Amino acid sequence: MLTEAEILALSLAAGQPQTFKLTQTFWRHRYQVDPQSWLVNFERAGLLRLTVSSELSLQQKMVAELKRLLQAHDLKVSGRKAVLIARLQTALTAAELTAYFPQTFYQLTPTGAELVAQNHYVRWIHDHYVAGIVDFAAAKRANLPKNLDLVATLTWLLDAAQVQADSDWPQYYYIEHLRFQFAWQNQLVGTALNAVLDCIRLKLAGLSQAEEKTVASLDLATTAYKVEPFYTYILQRIMQDYSLEVTDIMAAFAQRCQLLQVPRQLFSDHEMQQLLHWTLTDQRQLIQQCYRQKQKQLREASA
Repeated sequence: MLTEAEILALSLAAGQPQTFKLTQTFWRHRYQVDPQSWLVNFERAGLLRLTVSSELSLQQKMVAELKRLLQAHDLKVSGRKAVLIARLQTALTAAELTAYFPQTFYQLTPTGAELVAQNHYVRWIHDHYVAGIVDFAAAKRANLPKNLDLVATLTWLLDAAQVQADSDWPQYYYIEHLRFQFAWQNQLVGTALNAVLDCIRLKLAGLSQAEEKTVASLDLATTAYKVEPFYTYILQRIMQDYSLEVTDIMAAFAQRCQLLQVPRQLFSDHEMQQLLHWTLTDQRQLIQQCYRQKQKQLREASA
């Protein structure tokens, strides 16, 4: 029976050239294991084999190399990399491709492929690893079901991490940002929008950072407590791609403010609404005035 770390190593080795070694630093630092002999053991156990694969070799070649080979066979050199590869695969025989690309690769055997498929969550946890939030230990503490798909796996882990964060608001913010990244990558637009709006709320509430607020930390050019340009870009993309108006985003933000209750706020709900609206409508002067006013209030409170 392989450990989760060994299953991860097996999945990472698949498709790699024979020169591939399990020497990445995360084995020792993250998982506290030494995988030096694992590849040999996988071969002996019938989980991994070495084969020549011209298709994998082609994928790893630079475009310039592919074009040189095409020219050598009087073939067109126009098009994207995928087109160039397809052209070579059509024009050359399997024997010719093997002769040009003799590189040997690790491939999963049917038994190895089945083992990796049965434990698919292991690779997803590794790929989305964040110390203390998404890792093998966190998965075990959350009693993560092993039959979940990608979306359900990461949702489960992030939900469990959010519960554990409790009143650690910087951690809560970070988890919401991870939730946004995951949802955006997987085209879960509704989840991504809600997560971005929650991140904005936590930013404007002054909860995304642990340090004490000062007049200097509220300087608009450098402050962490604002609607970040990246979040603005994402909201604009969502508006453009899904034919939404500023009023739609504002309505969604008001709803998120009601759902996500916070213990204290740097900016009030009304001020947050104004700042987000001004950001989306590019009213920079009003935003600047708001931050100057907040600096003035903080200066007077500390006097």
